[in-house]
Amino acid sequence: MLFVLNINFFFFFVFILFFLVGLMFHLYQLSLLLTYNFFFMNSCNFSLIFLLDWLSLMFLSVVFLISGCVFLYSLGYMSGDSYVIRFYFLVFLFVCSMFFLIMMPDLMCLILGWDGLGLVSYCLVIYYQSNVSLSSGYLTLFINRLGDLFLILSICWCMNYGCWHYFYLFTFDNLNIYMIFFLILACLTKSAQFPFSSWLPAAMAAPTPVSSLVHSSTLVTAGVYLIIRFSKFLSSDLIFFLINLSLLTVLLSGFGALYENDLSKIIAFSTMGQLSFMIFSIVMGSHYLGFIHLLIHAIFKSLLFLCSGIFISLLMGSQDIRNMGNLGLQSPLISSCFLISLFSLCGVPFYSGFFSKDLIIELVVLSEINFFYLLIFFFSIYLTLVYSFRLFYFLFICKINFMIFNLIDNKYMKVSCLFLLFMSIIFGSCQFWLLDLCYVNVFDEYYKFLIIFFFIYFFIYFNVFTMLNMNLSSFIVYFLSQMWFLPFFSSTFIVSKFFNKSNFLFSLIDLGWTEYLVFTTIYNLIKNLNMHLDSLHLNSLKMYMLSYLMFIFFILMI
Repeated sequence: MLFVLNINFFFFFVFILFFLVGLMFHLYQLSLLLTYNFFFMNSCNFSLIFLLDWLSLMFLSVVFLISGCVFLYSLGYMSGDSYVIRFYFLVFLFVCSMFFLIMMPDLMCLILGWDGLGLVSYCLVIYYQSNVSLSSGYLTLFINRLGDLFLILSICWCMNYGCWHYFYLFTFDNLNIYMIFFLILACLTKSAQFPFSSWLPAAMAAPTPVSSLVHSSTLVTAGVYLIIRFSKFLSSDLIFFLINLSLLTVLLSGFGALYENDLSKIIAFSTMGQLSFMIFSIVMGSHYLGFIHLLIHAIFKSLLFLCSGIFISLLMGSQDIRNMGNLGLQSPLISSCFLISLFSLCGVPFYSGFFSKDLIIELVVLSEINFFYLLIFFFSIYLTLVYSFRLFYFLFICKINFMIFNLIDNKYMKVSCLFLLFMSIIFGSCQFWLLDLCYVNVFDEYYKFLIIFFFIYFFIYFNVFTMLNMNLSSFIVYFLSQMWFLPFFSSTFIVSKFFNKSNFLFSLIDLGWTEYLVFTTIYNLIKNLNMHLDSLHLNSLKMYMLSYLMFIFFILMI
């Protein structure tokens, strides 16, 4: 415990240090590049490089802040676990991988952190050693390995330029379209965008502190961070491609959260939608604003996960929101933290999420964009409001439907939630005050009521259909609730083909007549030939004398 507390204090100290240094670097427009050259080969420079600018320092400060809170939270949440030391080491390795990913502006060195994130994430997902954890871990590992493949292909294309550094690549006006395309695909797999979205809800089989650190604020934002770095080279075709994929992912996550009953998976769907929100703002030209929303979202979404972990512990491990209810009376402090983080998610004034989300909406409205895309964008914001209200209704308004209630009073869990609560309230405004981000937009009054129009329209629409007993098709409901069948096509549909083929070959070769007729015959032939050669060698005087002379010759040579 003392070791973990020391790590917590170190992480909080590093958070304050990096935040202040990053603030100074932003105000004075400073960048620091540390490099060590290993060798040159075929005009390619192999070197170790670290980049210190305000983007990397701010991002790293938030990572250390959330890591410190998660370590402190784990002292209470994982206190009775038999393998808690293994858990701490895995989380620490994850933080180290994130450090390499953020601080190394080099594709060759970046793959160390990139691959480390996927490997440690797999180890954390299968931490509970159950069948569900194993299948979720395999799905997570498979899609992350696919992203690693895309990144390696991008590195191979980058070898044509003779260097893998960001700063060297930024000297070019444009890069090879295949290189950027593979890099974007790698980012989409890591950030769980369509069609690589199925692994993020499945990864909720990991412990709740892992979900808070890994699958809400750090690993999934690595792809968005890399898109921000390479946003200069996004062509019009790639922008059109990313706009369509981000809007599809927003709709997928919104409908998935509406029909999901697992508390952790609802928050995972929310994370997926917010990542699409960030990518959409980046490709619309406001990449710095998308980065600020990334930092703010990481803090309040971590708080949302930690509070949900306490609720799950209170209900003896039950994650079904239909079994919850009236939690405000049972745990008022944690319920207040949960509601404030939920308000930040919805963009309620004047919480942290409002400062970035409102400006992104205004920039999208004022930009030249297709009206159909604009309607989908506002409809996705409406879906965020609806599933947040549904979560609020089941957790705090409904009567409790679960008889066993486990009373937990752990100071470490409460302190970590309170610290993130404080940051969730002030961090958004502090970002805009301290970084001196002057965004002044003129918002048309008609767009202000568009979300309310959506709410009233669909409220009346579904009420009319309910009164007339004309409910939607059960297939459509099943289609929307199953993530458009993405988990099936990502795992069972692909894996079953290989397993069926391997099972057929195993039955044909190993269990059939082929093994008896072919391999047994070959074995007997080799065995008989070997016996014949042995008898020839042992009974031949010429062979004996030749072997004896060769032995004497080797002795004399030595």
